[in-house]
Amino acid sequence: MKILVFNCGSSSQGFKVYEVDQNDTGKVLISGKAKNVAARTQSQPYLYWNMNGKMERKSCDLSSHSLAAEEIIGVLNLNGIKPDAIGHRFVHGGNLFQKTTRIDSKTRDLLIRCLPLAPIHNPNSFSVIEICEQLFPSIPQYAVFDTAFHAQIPASSACYAIPGSIAEKFGFRKYGFHGLSYQYVAAKTAQLSGIPLQNSKFILCHLGSGGSSVTAVRNGKSVDTSMGYSPLAGLVMSSRCGDLDPEIILDLVRSGYSADEVSRILNRESGLIGLSGFSSNLAEIIDAAEGGNETCQIAFDVYSQRLMEYIGAFFWLLNGADAIVFTDDIGETSWKLRRKLFEDKDRLGVMLDQELNKKATGSEPSRINQIHSKVQIWIVPTDEEVVIMEEVRTMLFGPKICSQ
Repeated sequence: MKILVFNCGSSSQGFKVYEVDQNDTGKVLISGKAKNVAARTQSQPYLYWNMNGKMERKSCDLSSHSLAAEEIIGVLNLNGIKPDAIGHRFVHGGNLFQKTTRIDSKTRDLLIRCLPLAPIHNPNSFSVIEICEQLFPSIPQYAVFDTAFHAQIPASSACYAIPGSIAEKFGFRKYGFHGLSYQYVAAKTAQLSGIPLQNSKFILCHLGSGGSSVTAVRNGKSVDTSMGYSPLAGLVMSSRCGDLDPEIILDLVRSGYSADEVSRILNRESGLIGLSGFSSNLAEIIDAAEGGNETCQIAFDVYSQRLMEYIGAFFWLLNGADAIVFTDDIGETSWKLRRKLFEDKDRLGVMLDQELNKKATGSEPSRINQIHSKVQIWIVPTDEEVVIMEEVRTMLFGPKICSQ
């Protein structure tokens, strides 16, 4: 059986096709990613894929995620690959979904109700689901939710300090996101570090080309995370503002901005692109800052400081950490960001090895702390797609049968 996985981000779209059976770990037949999808960046959009050890790439119109899905499915057709089931990353399930579900007429309507909860994620994923319905009408599809990993965070983390009746009426609470990535990276870090997952304290930094967040993981469970009711809260991101004084929103509304206009500003025109006026891509911003661009330097400084503040808060919350881990595009590749984060932090027992940091490419797990560091520092490439595949396989076959 072939399972096609779509991993739809805010500015990217990953995909993999797995050949699986009930117990097989799954063989990847083809994998790839559409980059700079509907993104405001100096870089051009392109699609790349890897099959049988051969990498190919094409430039194409990626002005929407539905177009990206059509391009990806076109590549599958050219290579004679037809899926038997499809799994989709769906960022925000709200209080309607806390586990993987098959998409049918009933759940489809519920997914539509979730679209406003993550306005630059959920609609994109839903548009890909619609493309698959058109091109593969008889193939079962499943939604796998980023919010599920954080569903059991304690009330002290989940609750907002607003009237309880309002919170209950509208479902206002911290949901948290990037859960598929954190589920994978937490387990992989435990394996790599030799620290049992059930007795661990990890600070995991998922820093993507679109969205970014940090999560405190104790004993394999999320206890707090930087994103909140929506993926807008927390860190500075490519085009999202992150944490913001709510009075700013109220002043915009009082000044005549509509809710949709404010949403557009905070989700699509803020963050790195808003601070720099140059790019939403951190690597481009760092290069420009080094070339003397003052607004890009400010953007890099604000991005870095917000990240430091969350790492520091979670370090205190966990009473120290066994490991601080970086994953996804920026987390895995930006050695300059990691260098900035750990400058003058040795008194905290967190000591980065500058040479190991600079040499790490993100192509494989890398430990980059000095030997005397009390806290391990890791780069762990994420694999959200394998988590989605496992969820879909469980829906199709049930849990794996473990041989004795």
